[in-house]
Amino acid sequence: MENKLSFEILYEDGYRIGKATLNDKSENTPFLLENHKDFLKFGDILIEKPISYLVEENYNRKKYDLSVVPLIETPFDISLKEAKKLNDLNISIITEKEGDCLPIYLTKYKELNQELIEVIPEKKLYFFKRIVDERILLDAFFKIRDRYPSSLFYIDAKGYEIPIFSFIGFDLFLDNGNNCDLFKEYMKNPTPELVEMYSNGSVNSRRLLKILYKEYYTSFEQHIRRDFKRSYYIDDISLERPQVLRWRREVSKHYSPSTNLFLLLPCSAKKPYRISKSHIKVISFLRDYLKDKYSNLTQLILTSPLGVVPREIEDYTDYDIPVTGYWSQEELDCLSELLISILKKTDKPCIIAHFPEDSPYLKALKKLPYDLLYTNGSLDTLKEYLEIKRDLWDKEPINENKNKALKMFSFQFKKEFNLPFDYRGKRNTTEFLFNKKRIGMFENKIKANINGGELIKDSLYVNIDFDLKGDIFSKGIIEASEDIRPGDEVIVLKNNKCIGIGEAIVSGRIMKKLNRGKVVKIRMRG
Repeated sequence: MENKLSFEILYEDGYRIGKATLNDKSENTPFLLENHKDFLKFGDILIEKPISYLVEENYNRKKYDLSVVPLIETPFDISLKEAKKLNDLNISIITEKEGDCLPIYLTKYKELNQELIEVIPEKKLYFFKRIVDERILLDAFFKIRDRYPSSLFYIDAKGYEIPIFSFIGFDLFLDNGNNCDLFKEYMKNPTPELVEMYSNGSVNSRRLLKILYKEYYTSFEQHIRRDFKRSYYIDDISLERPQVLRWRREVSKHYSPSTNLFLLLPCSAKKPYRISKSHIKVISFLRDYLKDKYSNLTQLILTSPLGVVPREIEDYTDYDIPVTGYWSQEELDCLSELLISILKKTDKPCIIAHFPEDSPYLKALKKLPYDLLYTNGSLDTLKEYLEIKRDLWDKEPINENKNKALKMFSFQFKKEFNLPFDYRGKRNTTEFLFNKKRIGMFENKIKANINGGELIKDSLYVNIDFDLKGDIFSKGIIEASEDIRPGDEVIVLKNNKCIGIGEAIVSGRIMKKLNRGKVVKIRMRG
């Protein structure tokens, strides 16, 4: 192509913060384009507006920094016969004509859209129209972006949909009064909570977000940062947030209980739960009664919207939710489904439910295919049950610190380890050990050192074949774990040896597909 526009992703969490560069011109994204008669102004970069192939010969096309392939705009709702005719013509034009940018004209006919998507070449920028069918729009967007993640994506969305389309990953929007205010407000604090709040602004915006959450988890989730930071679940739709669904799926897949004796507990407002008054009371009782057999009992905290939080990995949860005492059926179903998936990992689970008689959690427990022992919130009753079930816990003690360290490593690095990790909590830090040597520390997540990376090198990793002197760019990746998400701690390997530790900027699937830019920010080199 004549123009050398390039785009690199600097940060990704659904939305993309990036930098577009054309010769000596550079602009950051997301960006609001100025609207002029024949062109759009992207900072100092001028982009030709889409023009019709039918008028191209008689149209005075001026030279702009970025040109557009002239296509015939296909009305969304026309008949199949007419849509087929125009779609075939557009495909032939795309094959013949050159240009830096490409309009995406979708119809209500899925098979025609798929034919179009299959022939779309890599362009610097794709223009999307906000069509009435969100499923068709999102399907095309995710397919094209997955193939060409180094391209820019524009959509002519308006109003309350601006924060949602930013969150989805579109880079460019049209500048007008309302768009500008909503865009700037969102980019000041681009959180899912703000997106969900703005989705209430109109019927269309609410429908768009619900369809995104319910039907496009697989396409969208890989672009969401895996940060274990404070989250707020205020709206009903928060239950469907991809970060929430990811938690439930990853607990189900990567957490295995150490015993078949379970104690179910309610959550608390204070996080981590163990520092709340209610949990301190229970934990003190258990330590006093079970003594060195404390970890021979598996503690599961029930909560919404996460569902279940095992005691060993509670450090990964920091959230707030309005507590009303009322649970929707969907909340109850999500909780019981995750709970069952954990209990099924053991043989003949024995379950003690420590909740008051009027607890809303009890409704979720009715669906369990097991008999439960209910304490009605009484520690005396809990003591009686533990005595009755003494044969389940009064055996070789499980080391609490080693067990917690192992569960945390397995959950964070998405692989079940069978190594004698150890855990040592200090006043201001938490250290992880292996054979009494430090292998990492905990700061919202485990940050391994080189020794730790060598132990877990077959988990979240990237493979390179050069000496590590700085950050890793897309061109340097040979192979990357597909489980990697933005924000993950990753192990850098050369010749199957850990030579560095870093933080992923994009997902493992995207790393090799990018044309340029950093993909791993290095924190430590060996």
